[in-house]
Amino acid sequence: MKRLASVLVVSVLGVGLCPLASAAEQLPGPVVGQPAPPFTLTTVDGKGLRLGDFRGKTLVINVWGSWCPPCRLETPDLIAEANAGASRGVVFLGVDTTESAGVVRAFVAAKGVPYPQVVTTGTSDFAKTYDIRNYPTTFVIGPDGVLRARHADNILPRAQLHAYIVAAQHGETAPLTSAFQAQLDALLDPAQYHFDGDGASVHTAVTQAVAAIEKADNLEDDAMDDLSRDHDLLRTAAEEETLRAKAIAAFAPVASGDADLALLARLRGDEAAALGHWADADAAYAEALKHAPNDVDALSGQAYAASHLGDDARVAALDARIVAAAPSYSTWVSLGRALAKSGNLAGAEDAFAHAQQLAVQSPIATAWTNLYFARMESAAGNRDKARAAYARAATAAALIPSSNPRAAWYVEQAQEGTISLGVAPGAPTALSLAPWTGPDLPGSVASTIKYRLAVTGTSGTHVALEARGLPARWIGSFCTDRVCAPFRTSVVVPPGGVKIVEFQVVPTTAHKGAVTVRIDAGSRGRTVATVGTLVRVSS
Repeated sequence: MKRLASVLVVSVLGVGLCPLASAAEQLPGPVVGQPAPPFTLTTVDGKGLRLGDFRGKTLVINVWGSWCPPCRLETPDLIAEANAGASRGVVFLGVDTTESAGVVRAFVAAKGVPYPQVVTTGTSDFAKTYDIRNYPTTFVIGPDGVLRARHADNILPRAQLHAYIVAAQHGETAPLTSAFQAQLDALLDPAQYHFDGDGASVHTAVTQAVAAIEKADNLEDDAMDDLSRDHDLLRTAAEEETLRAKAIAAFAPVASGDADLALLARLRGDEAAALGHWADADAAYAEALKHAPNDVDALSGQAYAASHLGDDARVAALDARIVAAAPSYSTWVSLGRALAKSGNLAGAEDAFAHAQQLAVQSPIATAWTNLYFARMESAAGNRDKARAAYARAATAAALIPSSNPRAAWYVEQAQEGTISLGVAPGAPTALSLAPWTGPDLPGSVASTIKYRLAVTGTSGTHVALEARGLPARWIGSFCTDRVCAPFRTSVVVPPGGVKIVEFQVVPTTAHKGAVTVRIDAGSRGRTVATVGTLVRVSS
C-alpha cells in the first residue's frame, strides 16, 4: 500500500529552492518539542474533548483507518499499551479521518479497543493543523502539553511506543533507532551521488537519486508487515527531500528535451505537494504533462493536488486518463471512488464493474475491490448493494491462503463492513458470522472451530441466540463476557450497537464432508435474524 503522501523538507522561495539547515522544524504540522496545537473534537459517543482536558496526563493520539494495513498491524500493541498505561496517567485517543462512525464502532467492537474514538474528516481543523496525510500517525503529548513524539507509520515493536510514552512523562523525547532506519539513511545519503561535472554526469546522478528515493519508498512498503523493520517515516521523508532538492538544483541548468523537462517538473511537483503548496504542485505536474502527457506519476500527482484543492471533477478526469494509460483493477477502483465523490454514482458503479472484471483471478484483488465498492455504496445509502459487496469480499477473503499475513485482515474488514451497516440508527437486529481471528475471548475452548458472531441492532435489545443444524452430540458454544454456554444464550445489545460473541463448533464425533450450521436470533418470542455457515471437517 502506498502511503497517501510523504512530508518533505525544503522551502520554496520564489522560483528557487533552498535546502533548510533544520529541516524537521519546517515540516508541516506540529513540531516535536513545542506545545501541541489545541484541538476540539467529539467522540463517537458524543463527548466533547479539548487538548486542555488532558493536562497532567500523557496523551497518545493514534490516527488510523480500518482500511489501513499498518493500522491493523499495530492495533494489538496499542491496546496492550493503553491497558498497561491507564494506571500511570496515560490516556489513548483514536482519530479516524476517513470513515464513518459505524465503521469505527464495528472495528472497536471486533478488536476490543478500550479507548475513545473520534470521527472527523480529512479537511477538519484537526487534520489540517496536525497535517494528517500518513496512516497511521501517532502523537505523544506529555503532561505539560508539549508534543514529545510524532511518528508516521506503525510503531513496532511495542517497546518503541512505550519508550515514547515514558520519555514524554519525564519531559523528554525518545529517539528511534533501528537497523532498517540505518539502511534507509545510507541509501538516501546525498554524499554518494555526484551532482557535479558535465551534463551527462549530472543526468546520471539525478537518475540514480530518483531511483534511490523510489527504492526507499518500496522498502518502506515491503517492511509494512515486518515487526523488526521499524523506521521514522518523517525522518526518511526529510532525507528524501534533501536528496531531491540537490537533484533539482543540479538538474535545472542542464535539463533538455521532453523526458528531462518532464522529470524536472515532476520532482518540483513532488516537492510542492509535500509542503502542502497544492496550487504550486498542480502547476508543476501540469508542466510535466506538457512534456509527457501519459506520465502516470505526474497524472497521479496532479490528481492528488487537485483533491486537496477540492476539485473532485478534475480528480475524476485525471483518474480516467490514468486508467487509459495504465488499466488495472486498482486504477479502476481509484476512478470509481473519484467519480462517486464528484457525484457521478452511475459512472462510479461502471468503473467498479471494470475493476471487478480485472480482479477476478485474484482473491486478494477481488476482496480489496469489493471492500471499496461496498464502502462507496454504503456512503451513498445503498445498504443492499453494500451488503452484497461485503458478502463477495468475505467469499473472496476465505480463498486467500492462511499463509498470507494479510488473509485475516480481509476476513475482518468484510465482517466489520457488514457490522457497520447494522449499527446505523434504527437498523434492525442482524447477525454476521466470520472465521475467528486474533486472540480468543476469555473462557473459550482450545482446539475448536471458532467464529466471530456479531449481533447488531438497537441498544438495549435482548437477543436470544440458538445454534441449529449440528450433528448429534456436537456442541455449538457461545462465549461472551467470560462465560460459555452450549447451544443457546442471551445477550443485550450494548450502547455501541454491536455485541461480539465467540461461537465455537466442538466436533465430538467423526463426520464426513461439510456441516451446515445456522444461528437464529430471537427477540420478543420471534426470530428476527438468521445466519449460517458451512463447517468443513475431515472424516
